[in-house]
Parts: sequence; C-alpha cells; structure tokens
Amino acid sequence: MADWSDVGEAYAASFAVLCAGSVDAVLDEAAARTGGRVLLDVGTGPGTVVAAAVARGWDAAGVDAAESMIATARSRHPGLPFFVRALPRLGLEDETADAVTANFVLNHVPDARESAGELARVAKPGGVVVATIWHGVVSPLRPIWDAVLDAAGLDRPADKTLPPDKDFGRDADGVAAMFRDAGLADVRARIVAWDFAFTPDELWIGVEGGVATVGGIYRAQDAATRGRMAAAYRRVTDELAGSGGRVTVPHRAVLVSGRPS
Repeated sequence: MADWSDVGEAYAASFAVLCAGSVDAVLDEAAARTGGRVLLDVGTGPGTVVAAAVARGWDAAGVDAAESMIATARSRHPGLPFFVRALPRLGLEDETADAVTANFVLNHVPDARESAGELARVAKPGGVVVATIWHGVVSPLRPIWDAVLDAAGLDRPADKTLPPDKDFGRDADGVAAMFRDAGLADVRARIVAWDFAFTPDELWIGVEGGVATVGGIYRAQDAATRGRMAAAYRRVTDELAGSGGRVTVPHRAVLVSGRPS
C-alpha cells in the first residue's frame, strides 16, 4: 500500500483534485438515502468531502489515518473538525453519523470487507454508508507513468493484488458483493464518470511530493534518474495536452451505498 505519512500538501495540490470528481455524486447519494444531517467522512485526506458537505448544510467531520492529511485539512478548512483515526478500528462510538462516506479509501486498505463493516458500525440505524472505489484494476493514468518509467530506464511496478480471500471485483457487481459480505443491507452500486483535466505542473507536484506508487518510485531515485523522469513526464504530457496546456483523462469509479443491518 502507498505511504501517505507525509504527503498531505502534495496530495491536496495534485491527486486530490482527481478524487474530487466523485464528491458531488457521493453527497447526492448520502442525501437521497438518509434524512439525517450528520456526516462522517473516513479517509478524508485534505477534507474535500467535509467542506463540500458543510456547504450543503451537513454537520460534518472528517478522520484520516495520516497526520499530514489531517494537518492539511485543518489548514485548508479552518474551523471544521478533523481527527486522526484509522481503519479498520476507528475508535468511535457505535451509531455516530447518519451518513458515513469513504471516497477512494477502501481500495487502500488490506481488507475492504472488514473496513466496510467498520463504516457500517458507526452509521446510525436508518443511515447510510457511501463509498467509491476505482473501476477496474488499472488506473487511466497508468499509461503516462509507464511511459515515464520506460523512458527513464526503470522497471514498471508489479500490479498490486490482494490475497484471494481479501480481493473483490472492481466493477459494480463485485463492489456491491463486497459490501453485502461486510454485512450491509439494501446495497446499491453504479458507475460514475468524469474527466480529470490537469496541467502537467499540477500533477507533477504529487509525484515530487511522493504521492502514490509513482511518487514513491520517484523519491527512491538519485538526482540524475529523477531528472530523467521529469524530462520524460514533460515530453509525454506535452504530447497529450490540448488547448490551454491541459491534459484530460477520463475516469470511472464504482459508487456503492448500503445501510447498516
């Protein structure tokens, strides 16, 4: 799993913009499935879901396992409540929130079913758990990173896989089944899609900051190899850039929701 221990600001300026593409859909689902107004966002990162929920009138708080993420969330959203808590044991009381959200979190834990069960534990009766997980096993950004690594003379990382007893399908049916296995009821799953548009400089902030697999690879290199990676990235993204110098990459995710049973 990726190391998120000190990448809060770099993540907020880069890959968090990608993950924000599903936030409206997550909050729409939460509002449609519960009449309550207390929301807990788990794996909140820089607090994007919490800030958007508060703007919609929710009483919202966020938790994250990484102190750097919580520090970034507090800095970017002063006055909103953020705390360090980690799945699969959040250390919160049962039935804490009407809606419990996890935007691109369950794809980062060793046991998604166990963690989904924990999300359900802290949801109130009649409440809802809403999560997103990337559709498919290969990121749409992967061709960019593969081209960069090839040009820099570095091996491509092996695909990350879970043990068979912990794995699940990364389509709507597979994610819904994982939620049901975790004990959630009235489960619904669908695909949400959006275009991630970024300037090369914006996304490179995340790589330089050590975010995700490619960021970890970059940090592990010497200065000369980092320079080759940066030059290759610039060449690849310049070829992909459209008007305004922005690169646009379509993304898809599974949005799943269910009720505590």
